[in-house]
Amino acid sequence: MTKKKKKSVKKDRQEKRLQCLSEKEQQKIDDIAECLAETEYQIKCQCAIDILIAKLQMINTELSKQKGRTVVNQISSRKKSAESIYAKLVRKGYKTDFQTAAEKLNDLVGVRVVCPFEDEVYEVANILKAQGDVEVLKEKDYIKVPKKNGYKSLHITLEIPIYFAKGSQKQKVEVQFRTVAMDYWSVLDYQLFYKKQLDGSDEVAAELKKYAEDIAKLDARMLKPRDKIEKI
Repeated sequence: MTKKKKKSVKKDRQEKRLQCLSEKEQQKIDDIAECLAETEYQIKCQCAIDILIAKLQMINTELSKQKGRTVVNQISSRKKSAESIYAKLVRKGYKTDFQTAAEKLNDLVGVRVVCPFEDEVYEVANILKAQGDVEVLKEKDYIKVPKKNGYKSLHITLEIPIYFAKGSQKQKVEVQFRTVAMDYWSVLDYQLFYKKQLDGSDEVAAELKKYAEDIAKLDARMLKPRDKIEKI
């Protein structure tokens, strides 16, 4: 067999191996998607989201009446897709199945809370954590200690009790608290995430990190005029 043919055979084998791996990966993603689509899981996740949103809306109503302005600008939610779950399991070196995801990952279900000011991020978060029917499993403060790329947000993993006719179950939900400015920055960074392999992305990432620092300074500076206005 000539060197040219050997190379061709080797290439064909590599392509087939990659194709088989891709099919295997897709099957695992499909298996995760099937578990996500189960009715009981969907109900449990949606109930956990609804309960948290109701709690946050009540906190916002109370604080907004006290302060005479809106304290929570936005509340949104999402359920992690099968593709995202699989990618995160691979990235962390875990087994790539739904049971492992449910045990090891905290962000299968997420709620995002956006406040106008940094101190109110902590105020809302602390009121929520103090409620007796939620359990705090984990807390990561990326506001005080930002990620290397400049990302800032307060992440709290809560366990929410869900009551069914047959008994109660618990659902983990990751709640992200951030300011309007932090949220604006994170949208831009998220878009960059999907273009990291493009030319010039490193330069843009460096610029974004600088803007994150500028936004942090702006968040701090905005507290002064707010406090002056509230004293009038």
